[in-house]
This record gives sequence, C-alpha cells and structure tokens, in this order.
Amino acid sequence: MKEAVKTLIHYPVYYHTCYDEMKKRGFNVDGEQWASDVKKVVQKLNLNPTHELNVISVGCGSGTVDKPIIDTLLTKHSSIRFIAIDPAVDELNKFKQLVKDNKDEWKNVVFDFQTTTIEEYLEVNGAQTFGFIVMSHSAYHFKDVATTVVDLYNRLVKGGMLFSKMIDGGWEKFSAKVGEYFTDPKFNFIGTHDVEDVVKRRIPNARYETKKRDYTMDITECFDEESQAGALLIDFITILYKFRETCKPEIKKIILEYLVECCQKEGDKMLLSTDERDIVIFKD
Repeated sequence: MKEAVKTLIHYPVYYHTCYDEMKKRGFNVDGEQWASDVKKVVQKLNLNPTHELNVISVGCGSGTVDKPIIDTLLTKHSSIRFIAIDPAVDELNKFKQLVKDNKDEWKNVVFDFQTTTIEEYLEVNGAQTFGFIVMSHSAYHFKDVATTVVDLYNRLVKGGMLFSKMIDGGWEKFSAKVGEYFTDPKFNFIGTHDVEDVVKRRIPNARYETKKRDYTMDITECFDEESQAGALLIDFITILYKFRETCKPEIKKIILEYLVECCQKEGDKMLLSTDERDIVIFKD
C-alpha cells in the first residue's frame, strides 16, 4: 500500500528554496532554448490576427515561462486576453510585477489573474473557449489528469493549440518509481509520456507534435548525507518534503538505488537527465 504524504506542494516557500538549488545546477525551465522553441511553435497558431486572442496559462507561477509566449503572440495578434491561473498567491504577485515591468511592451494585453485551481476555474467558466492554452509543468497537480487535459482541449477554438511541457528522460522514469511508494491527492508522479498517453487514448484524432530539450544535472550531492545542498536537491527530485528525515529506511534505500540506475556515472559524478519535452496539440 502506498504511503500518504504531503509533497513539497504543501510547502511553497521550501519548494522554491529547493527549486533555486536546482537552477544553480542547470535546471532552467525558462531558458533561452525554451524561448527559441516557443517562437517556432507560436508561428504555427492558425487564428485570425485581427480578433482578440484568448490565452490561458495553467499553473503560471511567476510568469517567467509565459514571457516569451506573450512576446511572440504580440507579433501576431494586436489584442490578447491573458488568463493567469495559479493557487500560489506569492507567485501570482511576482507575475503581476512582471506585467508592471513590461507595461509598455504588453499594453495590448489584458491580464486576468485567478488565484485558484484549473478545475475550479473551468467549473465556474463552463462556456469559455481559448485560442492558446499553456500547461507548463502543471499536469502534476491536476485532480484527474485525463479529464482535465481533455476538458482543456475541448475548449480550444478551431485553429488553436494546447501547449504542454513536462519532465522526460531519467527524471520521469525515477518519478514514476517514487510514485509506486507514495501518494498525495495534490500531486501526480508523472511526466510527458503520461500526457501523451492521454492524447492517444482520449483524443485519438488530434494532431500533435513533440519537441525535446536535453538537460543533464550533476546530482552527486544527493548521495552525500552531510550535504545540505544535496538534501534540497533530493527533495525536489522526489518532490518529497524532508526526504532524508521522513522516508522509511528500507524505502529510502530502494529509491536511492533506483536513482543510481537512472543516472549516468562520469568519474565521481552522478549525472541525471532532467530533460523536458513539449507536446503541442492542434485543434484542426
């Protein structure tokens, strides 16, 4: 039987402390490669540029991931309504500051900030449709991944697209293993392939394409019980709060041994592929 736990999602301040440690090691979900890939994807959006474009970003966070999306959409559309959804108030406040910092460049964008979950928002706004939907590392938090992904897809207007990005590679494989032992109703131990499976099973006629960004991170310190940085890294990689202190010894041994299997050894270093893969689903 799986052990019920509170993942890092319940500790937002600590979550971002761990995330900052990951970024120091090269994990960067809003880097230059992401911005370049976004520009290529947005160019494929097939909607009337004279009409207002409805955009929704699910689990938008601080807005840094959305910035290149907004910038690129403005090269195609003169009027945008951008709905930013995230239950984390502090992160939305950072997004609001980003909007202020870009007020001249984004003067043709009307922002609608919603401190809620995507399920709650869709329930209240049952008839709303969108031209562009962003799901950046957000499906982990859906109550029912398949139901929510299908609901979002069904709300796309013809010519619109749903843009998902999730973990891939060794990290995705490792996360699935952690999910064999732990459960949290607020977090799904999934990755890109789970979203792709939903598309194949529930939206079989949808046209979609994928794009992978390869990243490798040195996580050697995860195996050093004395390393505080390693403690932050292993907590973020497992998404378990205080993994070293709270995980049962026998389970911790299994998980760490499996993490070794997911890594590539290079001298004294343990390297984990922390790849990302995008799935772009088109509404033809």
